[in-house]
Amino acid sequence: MKKERMIPLNVRVPPSLKDLMNRFLTLDTHKDFSELTRDALREKIKRDAPQLYAELFNKEASPQP
Repeated sequence: MKKERMIPLNVRVPPSLKDLMNRFLTLDTHKDFSELTRDALREKIKRDAPQLYAELFNKEASPQP
């Protein structure tokens, strides 16, 4: 996937989920909450809407005019 400019996205989670995410970060290779969240969103879309996920890569693979 090509490098894109990042935009802020605020997400509210319950304290128990944030604690769980923090514990997971200590066991995983993600460097922070943002990276973990981006990866989780990509995996969710890839699993539940593979056609949308594929469109992203087909669009990036297409030559630009």
